[in-house]
Amino acid sequence: MNPFDILIIVILGYSLIRGLFRGLVKEVSSVIGVFGGFYAAYTYYKILASLLSGLIQDVSYLNILSFLIIFCSVLIVVSVLGVIIKYLLNIAFLGWVDRVGGVIFGLAKGILIVSVLFISLTAFLPKGSVIIKNSVLAPHVSWVSEKMAKVVSHEMKQDFMSKLGELKKAWKIPH
Repeated sequence: MNPFDILIIVILGYSLIRGLFRGLVKEVSSVIGVFGGFYAAYTYYKILASLLSGLIQDVSYLNILSFLIIFCSVLIVVSVLGVIIKYLLNIAFLGWVDRVGGVIFGLAKGILIVSVLFISLTAFLPKGSVIIKNSVLAPHVSWVSEKMAKVVSHEMKQDFMSKLGELKKAWKIPH
C-alpha cells in the first residue's frame, strides 16, 4: 500500500462514518454537490487556470489546483444548502432510516470523491506516475472513474483514457 491507497481508505472510512452521523438528507445534498462540483470543475478549470496562471507556472499543478478549487467550492455551497433544507424540513423523526440512508449515501459520496481525485491525478500527472501505478486500490477505483470520465471534456477524457490504458497494463487488468 502506498500513500494514495491510505488516502482512499481514509476518504471512504470518513465518508461512511460521517454518513452515519449526518443522515440521509445531508448526505444526498453532499452527493449532489460532488456531481455538481465534478461537472463545474471539468467544465471551468481551464478558465480558472488562466486566471491563476500568474501565480503558478507549472501547468500540471495549475490545472490540478484550479480543478480542486472549483470542485471544493461547489461542494461546500451545495452542502450548506443541504443543511438549510434539513433544518427547514425538520425530518429528524426518520431516526434509523435517516442514519442507514446516510451510511449508504456517505459511502457513495466517498467513492465519488476518490474517483474525482483519481481522474484528476491520472489526467494531470505524467504518464506512468508511480503513486497511481503502484497503488493496490487504484485498479478498483478506476472502474467508477472510467464511467465518470465519459462526461468530461474530450481533451481531458482523452488524456485520462490514454493514461488509464497504460495503468491497466501495469496492473495486469484486461481492458
